[in-house]
Amino acid sequence: MFPRGVSAYVDLMQDLIPEMKDGTVRTAIDTGCGVASWGGDLLDRGILTVSLAPRDNHEAQVQFALERGIPAILGIISTQRLPFPSNSFDMAHCSRCLIPWTEFGGIYLLEIHRILRPGGFWVLSGPPVNYENRWRGWNTTIEEQKSDYDKLQELLTSLCFKLYNKKDDIAVWKKLSDDSCYNKLNEPDVYPPKCDDSLEPDSGWYTPLRSCVVVPDPKLKKSALKSIPRWPERLHVAPDRISDVHGGSASAFKHDDSKWRVRLKHYKKLLPAIGTDKIRNVMDMNTIYGGFAAGTIDYPLWVMNVVSSYAANTLPVVYDRGLIGTYHDWCEAFSTYPRTYDLLHLDGLFTAESHRCEMKYVLLEMDRILRPNGYAIVRESSYFVDAVATIAKGMRWGCRKEDTEYGVGKEKVLICQKKLWYSSNRTSR
Repeated sequence: MFPRGVSAYVDLMQDLIPEMKDGTVRTAIDTGCGVASWGGDLLDRGILTVSLAPRDNHEAQVQFALERGIPAILGIISTQRLPFPSNSFDMAHCSRCLIPWTEFGGIYLLEIHRILRPGGFWVLSGPPVNYENRWRGWNTTIEEQKSDYDKLQELLTSLCFKLYNKKDDIAVWKKLSDDSCYNKLNEPDVYPPKCDDSLEPDSGWYTPLRSCVVVPDPKLKKSALKSIPRWPERLHVAPDRISDVHGGSASAFKHDDSKWRVRLKHYKKLLPAIGTDKIRNVMDMNTIYGGFAAGTIDYPLWVMNVVSSYAANTLPVVYDRGLIGTYHDWCEAFSTYPRTYDLLHLDGLFTAESHRCEMKYVLLEMDRILRPNGYAIVRESSYFVDAVATIAKGMRWGCRKEDTEYGVGKEKVLICQKKLWYSSNRTSR
């Protein structure tokens, strides 16, 4: 994929996109990520990438990526929207990802357009980019490759993308943020058309793909890439989109931010492994604004922030802070392989969801995705903490109940570790 190594590939990309160097670009998605080498290299450069791949004939790419300690999730652009909000990623990338971008009316590129922030970048390397010099190695003709490239460029123009830069095998397009292009979508017989108001832009859980353009909300001009604060300042600045959350405000955001700083200091005392090389892959199972992830930002770990598909839609706020996450319903299995996370954190999940999801099945799913010797921090009322401790004992977890940071109220913290054990009747091999 990268003949001179992934670092040389990203160096060239940074030359084409200077915004990757100054904190403007912070969140990225890699579609068809392979073993996530691109995302892994970007981590060292301060860019947090969601590496996305299916389980196909390349086998367990996402599992390998997570074993490397790189953020990754099982997923595919097929018939359903990806589980992310609109206008969230600063950058999207495809390197020979084999996604037929111009087929089916460009529906897959329409989904990239939906999740990409206005002013964000879409990077394509491999066919048909640089077809003039590469077509002989692609088992095709130069005419076919030129036709493919022209179709792609025409589609991107119709979606309000503009060619930003191009060199060798890499081409970069930028999603326009001004209204002049999007206003043309109101004209009759234009394809693809503008999505009607009945289709919620942020709906990303069991929502079918649609052949229409999600136009950025004019009220959210400050969510455009050029307007949002650069990393790391954006981590602690209340985003505009917090006003879309019921009860959300700048003061509520600041209160949440300071609350989690205190909580993380307490967690560190209860679980000294936090911040060491023992914990790398972390999941916050029911975040609100990403406070837990923000509190661990100086530690050598990354956090997958999960927002319940039944809860208030706070995931756009998480992305505007420069963090990553996904929608999920904990009545179902999470899109990852077994034994891929080192630490799971939940705060009031059972209080909020126990009327829908049976607790033992959620805990069994936690056991599935947690590595042997991995940890879980369960913050709940005393009632649920005791109930969790009972079930955890049956899963051969070791748990201890602790007070919260202030030691008052009915809330408790349960610190658990999944033990490494083997079936007593296993056959030797």
